[in-house]
Amino acid sequence: MNDFPTNKINLLKHLNNFSKNEILNYSSNRNYDLGKPHHNVSKLSPFLRRRYISEEEVLRIILKNHKVENIQKFIEEVFWRTYWRGWLETHPWVYDDYKKYKENVFTPPKTGIGCFDHWCDELIETGYLHNHSRMWFASIWIFTLGLSWQSGAKFFEDNLLDFCPASNTLGWRWVAGIQTIGKPYIARAENIKEFTKNRFYPQNQLNETPNLDFKNLSNGKALNFNGKKFQLSEKQKNLGLLLNQNDLSFNEAFDKQNIQYSCCLYSTKHKNKLIDNFQKQLNEDICNEVKDITLTNSFEQIYQWLIDKRIKNLIIPYQTTGNHVFSATFLNKINLLGINYNFYLRDWDHNAFPYCNKGFFHFKKMINELLNLASIS
Repeated sequence: MNDFPTNKINLLKHLNNFSKNEILNYSSNRNYDLGKPHHNVSKLSPFLRRRYISEEEVLRIILKNHKVENIQKFIEEVFWRTYWRGWLETHPWVYDDYKKYKENVFTPPKTGIGCFDHWCDELIETGYLHNHSRMWFASIWIFTLGLSWQSGAKFFEDNLLDFCPASNTLGWRWVAGIQTIGKPYIARAENIKEFTKNRFYPQNQLNETPNLDFKNLSNGKALNFNGKKFQLSEKQKNLGLLLNQNDLSFNEAFDKQNIQYSCCLYSTKHKNKLIDNFQKQLNEDICNEVKDITLTNSFEQIYQWLIDKRIKNLIIPYQTTGNHVFSATFLNKINLLGINYNFYLRDWDHNAFPYCNKGFFHFKKMINELLNLASIS
């Protein structure tokens, strides 16, 4: 777990070290899986997924010392996560269909394919895989082992520190050839040899010419994104902020405007001990840094916090598709307690999601404009 610092001070040191020593070579080195500790990539994904640190903060720090044109590929990779979330938000039925798949999660037995077995072990032991290895792993899972993409996505879901419903689901669909329909990602032995620097060479072990059928597939017509821009208000009294896995740092926007609030951090136990321990350490750091904060692990504890703090206005992080932490039943109870609630949609998402309804290359054209809207340059 040393690769993933669980306090903000050390995370910022990690980010600055990456900015100083690795980022200018990121474009040429990022596709190489050279093994742990994966210095050639940022390993920020577990933190960005929870917004323990935001995309804006990362890019502001990086761009203090680098010009946009010199780190374009890194910027694009940060925006990929935004794009996937926005795409799934405008195609929510895609995630609904995935969740209907009932096959039990399982750990694959040893296959004798050295690289695949290694990546399987690394994922379970560390909660992380290099992105290129995720692509190879998924391709071997689907096309060589003949397993469903859904079962592979569920395996990742149970083991990734950075699990994101959008990135994970759509990444597996992309490898399978049903996200960009008819264009699967086929893992090839020569490619693995090259981009692992000869660490692995599964010659004659992979199905590199699978029989594929992409007839009658469609992702459907995208919905328009209509999320409301959030307006900070100093007039709201008895204000409560409800941090959770969707956004662990949106309170910082209120701090910047000196808006007073009470904070509740809602976090439940994860069945994966490694992921649970990671989350607990993040929670501990947040609780040490936020002045008025209560840690809760049940809805009943949240209700009691609301009553004890006499909260009248509650702010909850916006819940994108696949990230619905709080149900309609919970929200109805909030109403019954006489509390007004609003969802906090970051400007970053509000600005980006309307452009996520088509392919990434359409979205990519808007990146400079989105940076300008975030006052990042």
